[in-house]
Amino acid sequence: QTPGASLITIETVIVGDIGNAPDSQPQGLLGSVGYEYQIGKYEVTNAQYAAFLNAVDSSGTNTLSLYNDNMGSQAYGGITWNGSSYEVKAGYGLKPVNYVSFYDAARFTNWLTTGNTETGVYNLLGGTAMPSNGTSVTRTLDQIPGTLWAIASEDEWYKAAYYKGGGTDAGYWLYPTQSDTLPTQSEANYYKGGYANANGPLGDGDRISDVGSYDLVTGAYGTFDQAGNMNEWNDTIIPVNFRGVRGGSFDDFDTDLASSARNSDGPADEGSSIGFRVVALSSLAPVPEPSTYALLGGVGAVALAVGARWRRRRGA
Repeated sequence: QTPGASLITIETVIVGDIGNAPDSQPQGLLGSVGYEYQIGKYEVTNAQYAAFLNAVDSSGTNTLSLYNDNMGSQAYGGITWNGSSYEVKAGYGLKPVNYVSFYDAARFTNWLTTGNTETGVYNLLGGTAMPSNGTSVTRTLDQIPGTLWAIASEDEWYKAAYYKGGGTDAGYWLYPTQSDTLPTQSEANYYKGGYANANGPLGDGDRISDVGSYDLVTGAYGTFDQAGNMNEWNDTIIPVNFRGVRGGSFDDFDTDLASSARNSDGPADEGSSIGFRVVALSSLAPVPEPSTYALLGGVGAVALAVGARWRRRRGA
């Protein structure tokens, strides 16, 4: 177990139904995954991310810009630098971390995998906040033995959110609440109109909820908050220089919760409504029984539809 993975606990659920049929969308076929994997039961929280910051940047120099000052200065942020360590704001420990870029999320998963921010599933070059190979960063699974942590790919995220499960041709829900009906305001955290504050009561404008607060509705495999609360980075490139984001947020309209809502952001963007969810994969490095990992062949390959329409999100 790496130093990173030993410092925090991330609950995961198993996503099986290997080789499930894809869902047909205007932007292409999505959701088919030819291997078993584990995905975070919840979005990565402020408490988990603060532990990461203290492990890799104990001096607060913030060379890689893993900490965004908005985390401390803005009401929606949940982490402060107190002069000697990163500290979670009172009441924010179980809220999903935000103001994180795709590169921040990649470095978090690298740290879980190897204990190092720059090497792991994503090899980041240059030693700066914006890696020199940033727009072309993809997964590498054949160099490191053991459990590999990554940002969920679009297909992995989509399957966990919308697939009905229980077989390889079970079909898909329209919303990640095991339903074809838009979740009510008590079932998912999305924009309801008006503004309150980051901790306002249910139905009282925009606010971020603790992960797992909407415990009556989950994905078929047992995930929480894939509908709303925080947009979540995918590691799929959409298109050319952008990365996918899915799920909608407390600051996005209800249309962004649907399976048809395929959005994207620049990988360096750090907004109040963007967080991430991790996946755990098995390594493809040589082992005594390589057939054990054969089903992981082709991880990260995603077919992109030519001419698809890309919608920018409401919030950032």
